[in-house]
Amino acid sequence: MMHQTEEAQKRALLVGVHLKQEPMNFAEASMLELENLARTLEIKVEASELQSKDRYDPKTFVGPGKLDEIKAILEDRDIDMVIFDHELSPNQGKNIEKLLSVMVLDRTQLILEIFLDHAKTPEAKAQVELAQLKYMLPRLVGMWAHLDREKGGIGASRGAGEKQVNIDRTLVRQRIGKLEAVLQQAQKDRKVQSKQRRNCYQVAFTGYTNAGKTTLMNQISKLDKPGEDKLFATLESRTRKLEGYTNPELLLSDTVGFIQNLPHSLVASFRSTLSVVCEADLLLHVVDATSLILPQHLDTTLKVLKEIGASKVPQLLVFNKVDLLDSPEHLVWLNSRYPGSLAVSSFDADSTQALLGQIEEFFAKNYISEEVLIPYDRQKWVNQYHELTEVKSQAFEEEGVRIVYRATHTNQKILDAMRQKESE
Repeated sequence: MMHQTEEAQKRALLVGVHLKQEPMNFAEASMLELENLARTLEIKVEASELQSKDRYDPKTFVGPGKLDEIKAILEDRDIDMVIFDHELSPNQGKNIEKLLSVMVLDRTQLILEIFLDHAKTPEAKAQVELAQLKYMLPRLVGMWAHLDREKGGIGASRGAGEKQVNIDRTLVRQRIGKLEAVLQQAQKDRKVQSKQRRNCYQVAFTGYTNAGKTTLMNQISKLDKPGEDKLFATLESRTRKLEGYTNPELLLSDTVGFIQNLPHSLVASFRSTLSVVCEADLLLHVVDATSLILPQHLDTTLKVLKEIGASKVPQLLVFNKVDLLDSPEHLVWLNSRYPGSLAVSSFDADSTQALLGQIEEFFAKNYISEEVLIPYDRQKWVNQYHELTEVKSQAFEEEGVRIVYRATHTNQKILDAMRQKESE
């Protein structure tokens, strides 16, 4: 854990690179986000350096000249940590740490530390640990080089460090295997829960971290409890039944927020938790309307949704925190730039009611109304229709049971596949 007492609080210099072919405001916003990430772990940010370059330096990320400047700042201001706004390669991290002689972290390590700090359930802790181990595995080389140096003399203890690396790799791989087994079982358990919810309408809140998803969901579900104003406050998916809706019930699920450059290993580890997003009938893509790089936040979320296989789930774009906008002109711009979106404030009853109305309208338009005649020798089909659809009427006729029902497209596909399989 990286939390510090006030006396031992880490003091950090933030370092970023702006690639000249990209907008400067994106790089500036990313650095501000990095600062918020650091403060989430109670790291005191003393200074920041943003360098413009054509490309990243393959050896030291920023180049030797910039590293000399950074070293001078560290010595002048007695800073004991450098945090880079990018994932460093194993060699880059090793080279930088050797030249600066202070602790060096990259954006990925910082995010992993925050996730570990916020993980409460055994599943969430296993997910984060798995991501950390996968990050660590290729970086073990060099960690034990001191074993070769301490013996003195070239070749005096040749291979000692290498042997320790091999031992560590074996232990890490074994632990990764155990954690993956634990998470596979959690995914199986989640699938059982998912089957139990197939006859419900499922709505998942998704979007960039700290967009206000949890607060918005709590307000809609009449749980008068605000979310926390911090990055990655929610790691586990939380599902709540919306009161007043039966046949089918309407379930709301909150999910982990996304962020740019979210570590791939973290996305992979949280795949079982994020399955609630893939299985939803509707995604509420919540965006902080006050963000200075709103299009980038949108793009980041869409990329992660594609990565986890949820890009084809229907979405309603919801701009939150409109009560904090500086001018009404910005709201007009949002409405014109993103037609079909909805602007809300979590603390305004009228706008949350309007969002609920949009959800109801979506399901009113997106279910299938059908009737089917089920032969008496297929009685278990009747049970399936009652489980997966809203049965409007049921009549016993000479040739079988006639059911008039309505269903989601997803459940209709399940029923069609069932009938086709048993008819073959």
